[in-house]
Amino acid sequence: MNLYRLVYSSQASLELSPENLQEISTVSQKNNQLDGITGLLCYSDLMFLQILEGEHQQVSKTYHRIVGDKRHHTPILIECVPIKNRLFEIWSMQTISLSDLADSQMSTLILKYSGSPKFKPNGMSPCQCLNFMQEVANIYQLSDTLAIDF
Repeated sequence: MNLYRLVYSSQASLELSPENLQEISTVSQKNNQLDGITGLLCYSDLMFLQILEGEHQQVSKTYHRIVGDKRHHTPILIECVPIKNRLFEIWSMQTISLSDLADSQMSTLILKYSGSPKFKPNGMSPCQCLNFMQEVANIYQLSDTLAIDF
């Protein structure tokens, strides 16, 4: 199996509601589980940063479906590379609203990787995006929160 990791950012539509985010999460988890896709989606300041992991053809198919979704725009492909193993294998797709995690921790993390107090994933390198997402995943897993409310 040829595993790949795809990282992209996009800007949320102004009309995006908390219900839309919940729907994205629910539908993505179901579809990705069927397609063997794992990953993480972070949202803050009307910006998305997402990592998809899986078989190359399925990752590509999933990304093309996502790009056509009208709930966001201006997708920027940050990286698509072959990988030896998955980093987010426990999630078919976890969606995390960064504003729901500890403010001081998240502010420090955003500043560390974005170089700005505002979440700007399209200004981050592939390595910064990956490290940021891994730290967010660790914070999320260590929190008592089982689900993020949007």
